[in-house]
This record gives sequence, C-alpha cells and structure tokens, in this order.
Amino acid sequence: MQWDEGPRIGGPHGPYKQSERSAIYQEHARRLLDAEAAYRCFCTPQTAGHDIAAYVTSGCYQNCASIPAAEARARGDSARESFTVRLKQTEDRKKRIYPDLVYGKITPLRRSPTSVASSDDDAVVDAADTILIKSDGTPTYHFANVVDDHLMQITHVIRGTEWMASTPLHYDLYHAFGWEPPFFAHVGLLVDENKAKLSKRSNADVALDVRSMRDELGVMPRTLVNFLALLGWSNPTENDVMDMEALARNFDLKFTKGNTMVRMEKLWYLQKRHVAQLCEHARSTGSLGPLRTVAHQIRDEVCRQYGTELEERFRGDDDKLLQQCLEILLADGKSYQNPSQYAQRIRYFFVFDAKKTTEGQDFYGKGQDVSAEDVHSLAQQILLNLQADTSSETQPSRVNASSERIDAVIHNQIWQRVSMLRMSQKGAQQDETEAQVPQEHSERHTDRPVSALPADHPVSKMKKSWTTALMQYLREKVSYGQPGPSISVVMALLGHEECRKRLNPRP
Repeated sequence: MQWDEGPRIGGPHGPYKQSERSAIYQEHARRLLDAEAAYRCFCTPQTAGHDIAAYVTSGCYQNCASIPAAEARARGDSARESFTVRLKQTEDRKKRIYPDLVYGKITPLRRSPTSVASSDDDAVVDAADTILIKSDGTPTYHFANVVDDHLMQITHVIRGTEWMASTPLHYDLYHAFGWEPPFFAHVGLLVDENKAKLSKRSNADVALDVRSMRDELGVMPRTLVNFLALLGWSNPTENDVMDMEALARNFDLKFTKGNTMVRMEKLWYLQKRHVAQLCEHARSTGSLGPLRTVAHQIRDEVCRQYGTELEERFRGDDDKLLQQCLEILLADGKSYQNPSQYAQRIRYFFVFDAKKTTEGQDFYGKGQDVSAEDVHSLAQQILLNLQADTSSETQPSRVNASSERIDAVIHNQIWQRVSMLRMSQKGAQQDETEAQVPQEHSERHTDRPVSALPADHPVSKMKKSWTTALMQYLREKVSYGQPGPSISVVMALLGHEECRKRLNPRP
C-alpha cells in the first residue's frame, strides 16, 4: 500500500518517529499543565503484588492534584523530585458522548478503586488521572497518539476493537486541548476457525505474516489487499474481485460488529481470479506487466522441484524456461493458485517419461469402439501434416496461431478418416448430405455440428467416437492424462519436435 507522507517519503507533518518528537510532547504537556487540565504527580510507583511496581491509574495516592500549581511547578523545576504528568478528571466528563462509526456510543470503562495497572497498559485504561508523561520525560502511548494524530491532521482513526476501551481517554485528551477529535471506527479482530486470535501461523501451519505469504505462498500484493479489505466489511458491490482503485472507490465504513473469522479458501479464490484478470489483460493488450513476476515465481519453483529432471531443452536456459512458463500461464491462467501448486500441475511440460504413460490399452473412447492401433495411426498422420504446417511459425502469438492450426489439422484428419470408413462401409455410395460435410468443416475448422446432420446420424456418431478416442489418446501420451488446456494448446506449447518424441511410433 502507498501512503502520502511518512518515514523515507517526508512531508509537511514530520518528523515521523516518536523518538524525534520529544520536544513536541513536552510542549503540549506544558500546555495542559498551564491550563490546569493536567497536574504534576510526585507519587512513586506502588507495588501491585509480587513486588511488581505499577502506577495507580485510578488516581494518585497523595492527592497531588490539590498541590497549588506554583508549588508543583517549583518542585518539578528543582529537579530534586521526579514526577509524572497526569490528566485531571473534570466534573463534566460523565456527560460526554464518545461516538463510534461502527458501534454507536462507547461507554467509558469502569474500574474498582483498588484496581492497579501499569502506565503502559496499551488498550485497557481508565481516563481518570491517567499518566501522560512518565517520570523519565517520555510520553505514554495514549498521549503521543493524540498529539501526533492532531498535528498530522488525521481525520479517521480505524482500529481494532481491543482499543475501544481507550477511546474515551483519547476523546478526553482532545477535549482537554480544545481540539476537534477525528472520527473513530472500531473493527473486529481476526480470528481462526476456533475463534482464537489470529496468529502468525494458522492451525494448518500456513504462514500468515506478510513476508511469508509473499515469499513462501506466492500471494500477490493485489490479492492480499483485496482479501484483507473484504474481512469484516459489507461489500456494497456484487463483485468481490477488486484492485486498489476499485477498493478505494467502493470502500465505506460499514463494518460488521464482532470478530471476523479468516478462511483461506477466499484468499485462493481471489488469487485465481486476479491472475486470470492479468492473463486476460495481457492477451488483449500485449502488456505483460505484473504477469512477469508470477512467471518468474513459477520458473523458480519449477527449477526447485524438477531441477535435475528437467528435459535437455530447458537445462541452463533460464530465458527459454521463463518464456515457456509465461506462455503456459497465458494459456492456462485460470488454474493458477500459487507457484508450488502450479508447478506440480504443469509438470508434464518440463519432465516427461514415456514409460509412465498408459500402456496396454486396446481401445479408446467412451464406447471403447476405436482400437489403439487405429487411433495411433491417426495420431501419426496428424504429426506428418503438422510438420510442414508449423515448422516456419515465427509470429509473436505463436501458441494461439499454432494451436488453431493443430486443431484444424486434427479435425480435418478425423473427417478424412470418418469419410474413408463410411465409404468402405457403403462402397461408393454416399448420400448427398454426407458428401458436403468434409468441405464445410475444412472451411470452418471446427468440430461443431455442421450442415443439417442430426446427432444420431451415422456420420455424426462416428465422428464423435473418433474425436473422443483421439483426444483421450493424445492427452494420455503427451501429458500423462493430466488436466490442462485443450490438447491443441498443449501440443502448441510443447512444440512439434517434443510432440513427435512423445507420440513416437511404437516398435
């Protein structure tokens, strides 16, 4: 995420480190002391059991607020006594309203007179006589928080509900200075499926810190921002997949009350959708942009998983391997989840052992009505036709152009085989409708129903059987039968030489 100003960037409201703002805090503490909205407390730390020193946050035990201002100032300036600066509780405090944009009105926390807590209690504090400046001159979180937010012109404070108890104190500090407070909105905590506060690792031992999600899980920044923005928020649109621009445009403060359960399934859904969008943008504009980063991650993961097994065509050629990963991603981006998962899915593009393909199958197709020998001979015929058709391909959109030609060759060869078989079955007799089919199909390069043939026509049924058988055979032989893009795209990605090797005639 980008911010308008801050450390490393600079801006008009610096310095941005609290350690460099000590003079600012001292000045504002003196302002409250001069206005008698705060007082110097000379009480020493008290023991809160087990010899643990702690300040009595419900009020100092020596009634230091009653010391005349001039005397307190003199004692403090003498440097003989250490003191803290405490906020003075006023009579009209009980009448104040502490509004919240999510929860409505916040009620101040009530404590028993004997309760004690450290002055560093971050979230749970009582505004009564709260310490603002410690005895060593450093500010407490709450005081620095309010001073910094006001001087930096913060308009909205959006934070977790564990800080709700400290909100009345912050409002009281704004009131003491006479400043207009910002709007406060408190959001629920993130919890796991056991309703426990989210830790850096989930119950499934999945790393949930930003660095690990990026480096170990391959989560893209746009995915993580999208995922986090949706947690506990009532998205007013029907589409959950949004980039930063869309999130900024649609975001509002309609948070749900209570804690939010984090389910990682939504993260991976968003990751898939974002990668698919990047692929679509790259295909339509030719601009690869962030997709190159994803391709680099895939390449690195492929090398990590299959380094010693990579085929000769990729060993030592990182650029060629990267280009192959990029082309696969553009063809099959909808299946991407993360680099590790995707490298396993596309293994057959980089590691292939013909011995691991299905052997001993006698028939192919759903009806098992096309023999292995017949479908094998058809595949070899397709290879012969492809060799002359694709060898001179040099276009930038090589995969698309090549896959279209492969698809056309495959289906033309199927039609030729079907026509030949029909002619042998019927002798030289062919009805007029059948004779029209190959010509119309060769013009359209598609296997969609053509002419006026019904689905139960002998030619349609035969063509469907051969198509199913061939596709099953090709996918088993070139990609172990694994799912992926269409077989023509797989063959285009592999290239003619690799396809020839994988479909090599059996001895």
